[in-house]
Amino acid sequence: MLPFHRPSFGKREKAYLLQALEEGYWGGRTWTVQLEKALQDFFGREAVVVSSGTAALHLALELLLNGKGGEVIVPTWTFTATASEVVHAGGTPVLADVGPTLHLTPETLAPLLTSRTRGVVVMHYAGEPAPLHAIRAFCEAHGLWLVEDACHALPAWHEGQLCGTFGDAATFSFHATKPVAAGQGGAVLFRDPALAEKARRLRQHGLRRHPDQPWLYEVETLGWNYMLSDFQAAVALAQLQRAHETRQARQALAEAYQAALQPISELRLYPVQEPNHCGWHLFPVFWDGASEAERNALLKALHQQGIALSLHYKPLHLHPAYQPYVRPGQRFPTADKAWAEIFSLPLWPDMPLTAVQSVVEKLTAALVQVRKNR
Repeated sequence: MLPFHRPSFGKREKAYLLQALEEGYWGGRTWTVQLEKALQDFFGREAVVVSSGTAALHLALELLLNGKGGEVIVPTWTFTATASEVVHAGGTPVLADVGPTLHLTPETLAPLLTSRTRGVVVMHYAGEPAPLHAIRAFCEAHGLWLVEDACHALPAWHEGQLCGTFGDAATFSFHATKPVAAGQGGAVLFRDPALAEKARRLRQHGLRRHPDQPWLYEVETLGWNYMLSDFQAAVALAQLQRAHETRQARQALAEAYQAALQPISELRLYPVQEPNHCGWHLFPVFWDGASEAERNALLKALHQQGIALSLHYKPLHLHPAYQPYVRPGQRFPTADKAWAEIFSLPLWPDMPLTAVQSVVEKLTAALVQVRKNR
């Protein structure tokens, strides 16, 4: 079976992990500080590392909503955490349809504005940057804050500027499948250093230790246990130091896929504006005109041939938990069409280029098989 994903690691990850093990304090101290410094150097913004990408979203939204509630516009085309953390932070998610690249656009945002709208969360799907200049201008024109869910985009660039540096906050995940992977973990970047300092307290139960007597502490606010272990921070640091290298490996595989899939007329490649600026976290493909049942039959046929594919994403408005957040009469035509046609091909940095041809050959055979049953 060719897996959908396999983590990439080498000598540096092993060395850092062993150092963290031997230092004797495993709960998150020296390696957490090193990782935050490396992220700050990488992005030029204050970074706070936490236990997951979901925790990063939660802290960012807690601080930006600031206990006042309100509506936050999120794409329906995303993972649940993008919207669920709005709820957990006391807000109301407003689901928006997406444009042709499966990102929010000013055109999909505008009809959803109300007097209760506080902010927008944009997600850089598959590592392809959202139209950030346009979305930021839209937010500024309407007095809204902007959060980038950049879990797919480490690194990626929009018009030469790193994703994660456009919004008031940006979040990343170090989940095992992400471009910078540590099993679990995450980080949040802040434009305002004061928010970063608040986030550091909130991630550790809201504690502040006495500067001269570190055995004493006070609970200044009620926070959470969102600390990252030294083991995860050590691995994430090694991965971050290789991030450009592994992104290039992903791009080489993506280019091989593009060349091999081009002759298959019924397949449509995901539109990437600038290959050298995309994070290539995923390689999505559309089967033009397919129904959801046909797409699922295709995935099943490939699975039986030893190729693991995946789906990114079932739109939020199709999940039972999000039905209360769909406005009366609201429609999501772009997301609905994409959901029926899309699937993601295997792609990870150490995947051999020869595997691309094998995947495409089996995909071609599976298309023939499923077409016969139409």
